[in-house]
Formats: sequence, structure tokens, C-alpha cells
Amino acid sequence: RSQARSAGGGRPMTPSACEVRIPGAGDAAGVAFPGAREDLLARSPTRSVFQTLEWSQAWWEFFGRGLWLPVLASDAGGPVALAPFYADCGMVYLVGSGGSDYLDVLGTPDAAALAAILDAARARTPDFLGFVFYHVPEGSPTGALLARAAAEVGLVCVDQGDLGAPAIDLAGQPGHAHECTRKASLIRHEKGLRKAGEVEVSHVRTTAEILPHLDGFFEQHVARWANTAHPSLFNDPVQRRFYARLTELAGPAGWLRFTRVTWQGRPVAYHFGFCYRGSYLWYKPSFDVSLARYSPGEVLLRHLLLAAIDEGAHTFDFGLGEEPFKARFATHVPRVRTWGLYPPSVLGPKGGSA
Repeated sequence: RSQARSAGGGRPMTPSACEVRIPGAGDAAGVAFPGAREDLLARSPTRSVFQTLEWSQAWWEFFGRGLWLPVLASDAGGPVALAPFYADCGMVYLVGSGGSDYLDVLGTPDAAALAAILDAARARTPDFLGFVFYHVPEGSPTGALLARAAAEVGLVCVDQGDLGAPAIDLAGQPGHAHECTRKASLIRHEKGLRKAGEVEVSHVRTTAEILPHLDGFFEQHVARWANTAHPSLFNDPVQRRFYARLTELAGPAGWLRFTRVTWQGRPVAYHFGFCYRGSYLWYKPSFDVSLARYSPGEVLLRHLLLAAIDEGAHTFDFGLGEEPFKARFATHVPRVRTWGLYPPSVLGPKGGSA
């Protein structure tokens, strides 16, 4: 049981009813505690593709670095929480930190269980400097629990800022959702494209259906963002391999959503996204910039909205970022917040805001 003294110089931690476990060196990185993970995810307040085993495994294969350090906390009734950590250069992060819109601890820990998890991870991290929990949804209790757990183990909890993630409440406001698909600009652009040639829209979900189209998607995305302040991530071959590997792993899980819009037989827009537990996520769209006058991106968006409605999704999630176009459609803007937990000695005399 975790009764370790705070490595950050704090007082001894209050003994917890939780027992913590960390995988041994022989366990495959990225896949620790798979049975417990699925059960804890099903009970978590944050449930997105970014907490799934498939996403975590693919992410770790291509972007993992440092020490893989997942910590499982259990009580007499079984597992209560899993923090899929890794440690790098003295800092501890959740696997997926970078490219993941939503991150969180899995399960339903109380402050004592979370403190035990923090203490165990800190004890295993060489030259420990702190934790960063990126993109924790404000609807999750984790933010408040982190402040209490940090104090319990002698750390200072710092609010490091928030981001908005606009969304459409498809289930709660179905009238608004249908109105979005009938917006004048979307209809006008689709009519213009169809007048100029035949338009086809295909939605696919399986590995075998998606893989043959990834190279075309990558190249179109690169061209779309060339000569802008934000070049495409697919200029990096590692990102391309990550998306291909994710397609291999997640195809059987059923939550991939890949859309291809063709005009006169040529692809003019793509979307690589997800629909997980009823939340349809706008993730990586692209369109042919040579046809920008026809706004194929808006044609794509309309058909993604229709697809989400048709499959009974409760939410259309535009993901992180409050770009102006999202405000035209969104019914609400959930927020995510990043939390840092540091020893007082790292923060210095100015400290931080708990």
C-alpha cells in the first residue's frame, strides 16, 4: 500500500485504502492492464477515442519516449483508476499528450486514490520535476481532485490555461442540427459543385476500406496547408505511419469514420475522424485548394453532419479550437483545462495558483 514520503519535500502522505501497481519490465508498452482499462474507461467521466487502448497503443509506438509508467489503483472492490503515464526528462504526462483533444485519468478515483497514484509515479520518475495533465475536460471531476491530491503529497496545483471545443447537441437540439445541414451557404456550395460535375460522397469505417485512400488524403492535406503559417502535419512521415497504424488497430473497434468526396471522379475533400460512444468528432479534414471557389470543405461538412445525424450520434464535436466557422453551427462550447503539479522548489518564490 502506498505510504511513501513525498519526494517533493512535503509531509508524509496519509495512508490510502488504495493499492497501486505499475507494470513490470516484461509487459508490452502501451497495453498494460487491458481488462481493467476497458472497464475503467466505461465508468469514466471522460470517454473519448483518446482514452482507448487502440489510440494509446498507436500513439506510444510512434511518439512514446522516456519511461512508460502507467499506474493502476485498486481497493477492496477492484480497480478504481488507471493513470496511463509516461515520464520524460523529469516530467510526467498522460500517454497521448500531443495530438489528443481530451485526456484524463480513467475510472472514478477519489482524492486519496489520486494522491496514491501521483505518489507512486513520482517515486519512479528520475529527477522528478512535476506532472502536466493536458486537456482535461472541465466536466470531469479530475481538476478539483488534482488540487486536493496535490496538496496531500506536497505539490502545488497550477492552472495552465484552457481551450474551447465547440459542439452541436444533436440529441438535445435536433431541430438546430437539421437546420445546420440546410444552411444557405452549404446548400449553395453543394449545388454549385454538382452543377459543374457529378459529386459522390462515401463514408467508410474499416481498415481495408480506409488504408487505400490514406496516401491521397495525406497529399491533399499537405497541399491544402502549403504556403500557410501552419504546414500540414503530414509533411512528417512519422505522422503518416501513425495514422496508418491507428487505422489498422482501430478499424476492428468500429469507431473510425473516413469520408471521401469526389467530383468528376477525383477526390476533392477528405475527413479522417471518429464516432465514439455517440460523439462524432471532426478531427482531420482536407479539401482540394485548386477548387476552393466551390468550397468543397463546406460540402464535406454538410455530409458529415448528415452522417452523424443518420447514425444517431448525440453530439457533433468540432474538437479543440474556436475558429469562427465553428460558431456558425455550435450550440455550446465545452472547455478543456491543463493542470500542472509541481514541487514548491520547482516553482520558486512566486509559487503558483492552486
